[in-house]
Amino acid sequence: MRKSNQQTIGEVLKEFLKQNSLDKKLLQSLVMQEWENIVGPMFSKHTKNIYFYENKLVLEIESPSLRNELLMQKSVIIDKVNKVAGQVLISEILLK
Repeated sequence: MRKSNQQTIGEVLKEFLKQNSLDKKLLQSLVMQEWENIVGPMFSKHTKNIYFYENKLVLEIESPSLRNELLMQKSVIIDKVNKVAGQVLISEILLK
């Protein structure tokens, strides 16, 4: 039986990440690593830059036609990003 002041390593690590505002950065990094799985190889190949600003995902897309197609799939991509993160990480996508 654990004493009430004892925590598992996972609990301590989770608390450390949260206290140092690293939990969101870790999830953002995970999304960037999984980008090709989220949008597929065609969109991934033509994404020049990806970064997070507040609760928004900002994408720089090379092709105007792919940018328009991505616009039509915004809500699906937001859902996929949040699913990968395991929480609501973004609520909007901005395209450049």
